[in-house]
Amino acid sequence: MNLKFTYAKSAFIIILICVFTSHLAFSHNQPNEKRNSSLKGKIVENQSNKPLEFATISIYSTDSSKLVSGTISNKRGDFLLEQLNAGSYYFKVEYMGYSTYKSNLFDIKNGEIKELTNPVKLEISTKAISEVKVEGNREFSKVELGKTVYNVSKSPVADGGTINEVLNTLPRLSVDAEGAIQFRGSSDVKILIDGKISGLLGMNPAEVLNSMSAHDVDRVEVISTSSARYDATGAGGIINIIMKKDRVKGFNGSVAATVGTKDKKSGGFSGNYRTGKVNFFGSYNYKDDWAGRDYNVQREIKKEDVHTLLLENADVDFGNRYHIGKLGLDYLINNNNTLTFSAKYQDVLQNWNGNYDYTRTNVISSAMPIVDYRTSAVDLDMNSWVYNASYIHKFAKKGETLSIDLAYTDNAADNSGNYAEYLNIQSFGQDLLFGSDVNATSLYSDYYKTARKEAVAQVDYVLPVGDKGKFETGYLYRNNEIDYKVGSATDDFNYEENIHGLYAMYSGSKGKFAYELGLRAEYSDINTNKEFKDDYLDLFPSVHLSYQISDKKQWQLAYSRMIYRPNSGMLNPFQNLRDPENQRYGSQNIEAYYNHNIEMSMAFDREKASYKTTLYVNYYKNLINQYRFIDDETNESIVQFGNFDSKFFSVLEFEGSTKLNKWWSLNGYVAGIYEETKPGEGYKFGTRDMWEVTGKVTSVMNFKKWFKLQASFRYQSEILVAQGKYQNLYYVDLGLSRKVLKGRGRLSFTANDIFNTFRFKVHTSDPECYNKEIKYRETQIAKLSFRYFFGKRYRIMRAKPKKSGMRHSENDI
Repeated sequence: MNLKFTYAKSAFIIILICVFTSHLAFSHNQPNEKRNSSLKGKIVENQSNKPLEFATISIYSTDSSKLVSGTISNKRGDFLLEQLNAGSYYFKVEYMGYSTYKSNLFDIKNGEIKELTNPVKLEISTKAISEVKVEGNREFSKVELGKTVYNVSKSPVADGGTINEVLNTLPRLSVDAEGAIQFRGSSDVKILIDGKISGLLGMNPAEVLNSMSAHDVDRVEVISTSSARYDATGAGGIINIIMKKDRVKGFNGSVAATVGTKDKKSGGFSGNYRTGKVNFFGSYNYKDDWAGRDYNVQREIKKEDVHTLLLENADVDFGNRYHIGKLGLDYLINNNNTLTFSAKYQDVLQNWNGNYDYTRTNVISSAMPIVDYRTSAVDLDMNSWVYNASYIHKFAKKGETLSIDLAYTDNAADNSGNYAEYLNIQSFGQDLLFGSDVNATSLYSDYYKTARKEAVAQVDYVLPVGDKGKFETGYLYRNNEIDYKVGSATDDFNYEENIHGLYAMYSGSKGKFAYELGLRAEYSDINTNKEFKDDYLDLFPSVHLSYQISDKKQWQLAYSRMIYRPNSGMLNPFQNLRDPENQRYGSQNIEAYYNHNIEMSMAFDREKASYKTTLYVNYYKNLINQYRFIDDETNESIVQFGNFDSKFFSVLEFEGSTKLNKWWSLNGYVAGIYEETKPGEGYKFGTRDMWEVTGKVTSVMNFKKWFKLQASFRYQSEILVAQGKYQNLYYVDLGLSRKVLKGRGRLSFTANDIFNTFRFKVHTSDPECYNKEIKYRETQIAKLSFRYFFGKRYRIMRAKPKKSGMRHSENDI
């Protein structure tokens, strides 16, 4: 059974899906009776008679009390409800901070344009004002069924930091030695943006997220046990980044600039223009900085007839320049149908400039150590286009929706490197680094092209069932193709992945008990031009249960099965020439692994504090893991990926937050971890296990007339790796922000790793090799940022919904 699609076939199927579902949506919502009547009026404040913009007007049928339609008032306070049937109605007007207004019953004739004789006057409500204050100071975290939601929009780090930096402040999330985000210490995590796969993240999400402003992030959802709604990939969990959506009428936005230590600078602009039924939006971000990526290596190789020592010092500067632009529009066809189109462009230039010195000692021969020097200059020049289109339809039945999302990504990159080696040089020290006339023993270069094309089509349907039930279903198709062009057909590498996913879910509640049950089926077809081919059909069940013991206490239990498939980096046989002593090769002899997640938690909510205890267990079968071995022919140390027999990971966590007083709040996280890794047969190292401790504490002090200060401390004990361990580490970060220019400006300062203690030290060993590596990744960084807001920068707060009501806002376009 061959389910692999060409791009032409994929596009044809996507068009058919759009046409069919759009026809279904419109026909499902089309009544037999003509809807040519309307109601118009004006909303004002009672005492001043000033117009109220963005008031919510909802109209109901008198016969069934069913919501018929709704809208919001414009800046003059005027509103218009169109496409109404002839009949008897009443309407409600809701506005945050004001009492709800309910009209008397009235009739509308067929074809009539009924206009209210007098404006509707709203009175200020003391109770509603108190609700505004609560809404305006959202809790730092909130536990929902199957996930924890963190409010990061008010964080001082978000004002001037990147998305990576703000994610690193959250409990359970951290940054690894390469700058990638980890969840409970695992890098096998899926990162989504607004619940969707984002082509912008490409093959290196860490670098992209480290160039995107955290100011654009509203909240972050951390999902330990994925539901069937999401792609089954991501064995370590899911991080869903929810972006802000500004759709206030008129022209609104902000501009920002940042300068940092050691020649770091960035800037950006984001804005929207809303007029009538169309909202135009766009953004631009620029980043240009250099950062150290130094490391030291101590290695001993000891075999039957070989005993060598290596000391390596690498002085590496990493340059990173980004231009990221986005343009798009939302088109509100009517109250029930919305179209969105956007295009993103990314231009990236990266430079790896390295100086390496190697001291090699042959212990058996007792000869003098040999000193070699090497320089490298590696450049990557990449451009990327990401095109998105989405359609949302709201049916007449409240809560029934259909959404269609299409995305296409086209990446192309040129990779080049120039290298010089100075072999067996006993002394000239720093001369090489300062451009002496010493001749290189050898000079060489390499060049190759990479290209990535990805097409994604997703359809989701939600149907409310009864008062508290909900049925969801959907389909996902993803094609991902990556090409490495070296110059000859024998060396070129091609990777292609096709995924088809279909899911169904049902959720509901009865009394204090709530549940969500799901099943996802995925067909995977992965192949390369290097004799790797794998295709399989899998089922992924998910279960989420909760019980509300009391208003202040909630119990949850969740289970899910997930998969992690070999990616192009794990399969790619190319050699990286930057540093021959630290090579990683892809392997064609690996296959996907599966894992089972079980999580049980108890959440407590007190007047001034909330906390949560969690027991989490993850069992991996056939785990893909990298390991180090000594090549029998060259006696070189190589890092490669392979399938281990299994891994068992368990953690007992405590997470809490408290407000000590009006201006000082704390949140913290501590976890005790036990993990065991069994490599199985074919490896020269055996089973390893370890007990670990990790924790994080964040303090936020809000001196309203002055500034907001955030301080974070993280500690991590020794942690297990396949052949050894990472040494313990700790660091402290600071963030400070202050409003200026009467609230239209914001000044922020961040200082990461202020004591310069963030060091990754990893020890690995087997009977033939001992390797110790210390990575001096530049983490002690200070940045000063300024952001200026223009237009109606305030967000529109939405009225508290009633059981039978509808709420509208500019965010609902």
